[in-house]
Amino acid sequence: MAIKGKKKTQREPVSELERLRRHATALEASYASNRAVHERLRESEELYRAVVENVADGIAITVGTERVFVNSAYLAIHGVSDVSEVLGRPLDQFVSPEDQEGVRRRVLARQRGEVLDGLAEYKILRPDGQMRIVQASVVTTKYKGRPAALSVLRDITAVKKAETEIVRLNRELQERILDLRNANDELGAFNSTVSHDLHTPLMIIDGFSRRIAEKYGDGLDAKVLDYVGRIRAGVGKMGQLIDDLLAYARLGRSVLQRAPIAVRDMVESIVDELLPVYPGGDVAISDLPPCEGDTPMVRRAFTNLISNALKFSSRVPSRLVEVGGERQGAENLYFVKDNGAGFDMRHKDRLFNVFQRLHTEEEFEGTGMGLAIVKRIVSLHGGHAWADGSVGQGATFFITLPSGG
Repeated sequence: MAIKGKKKTQREPVSELERLRRHATALEASYASNRAVHERLRESEELYRAVVENVADGIAITVGTERVFVNSAYLAIHGVSDVSEVLGRPLDQFVSPEDQEGVRRRVLARQRGEVLDGLAEYKILRPDGQMRIVQASVVTTKYKGRPAALSVLRDITAVKKAETEIVRLNRELQERILDLRNANDELGAFNSTVSHDLHTPLMIIDGFSRRIAEKYGDGLDAKVLDYVGRIRAGVGKMGQLIDDLLAYARLGRSVLQRAPIAVRDMVESIVDELLPVYPGGDVAISDLPPCEGDTPMVRRAFTNLISNALKFSSRVPSRLVEVGGERQGAENLYFVKDNGAGFDMRHKDRLFNVFQRLHTEEEFEGTGMGLAIVKRIVSLHGGHAWADGSVGQGATFFITLPSGG
């Protein structure tokens, strides 16, 4: 049996023209690829230039001790308009003499690849005579194959000026605090002196006038006894005025001892104490949310407000005093309202001033210090005090105090 052999396949020879065509196709593909790479490189370079030329910080490249590149911000910081004024010039061209050696040493150290910690600050002198303070960071780089230093500079003149001003203001504040502390100490000594030196002669006057009335009263006519009574009344008023003044002065020196205060319980206690002094009429107590503050101070403020309301409505046949409040976020609003004498709203700004009275002493007794003390206490707590009223129609006094969370 004859065995048939496999038939060999022979490759067709590639013509020279075909080889040239294939080579041309490969060249075209390579050219297209290179063109795409070049396009990407061009876009990257444009992006780099846009970033470098538009950042607010100055950028400079130094080879050796000469500047070889700077951006627009660098020119602006140094007060020049053209790169020709910088390129090829020494790197310390604008640096103040006392900082030149340090700047030159840092830049050259970076070019050698040395690691430097932190940022450097130094002064520069611009062509227009201005001195500026710059902050610089320097890193190692290459420029056209040579070791170079890339510096990023920021003008911190305004920051340094602000820091200097803050230091000055802090020093001035410390001096003011010391002056205030000395003034407070002097005021405390003055208060003690006033309290003793003024109360002592008043006590003597009151004592002798009382002895005259007691020992010689039967032998004196009514007119002399009236004079003695007026002397004693004047002494009492003067003593109360001194006490109120000292209390007002001490408020400014007091350190608030803040604590939660059950305002309703406090007000009920105050009313119980005052009603025997001002009998008759009603005192209506509505909602009084708790607050946070110095308990003795807050008690005094409410005592002054409620006693004022009772006093100025004491001549009304059906006296009514209302005390209430409500919470308003971080603070509470309280009011004390009466249906008494009231006041003219044209004089409302005088109500809380020291010694200011809108009614004569013959109408209603007092020293004119009660509302001033209220305002001082409320202000120390960060609150406000104001009033609303009309003549013969009563008045409403408002205060705000911290709600205490």
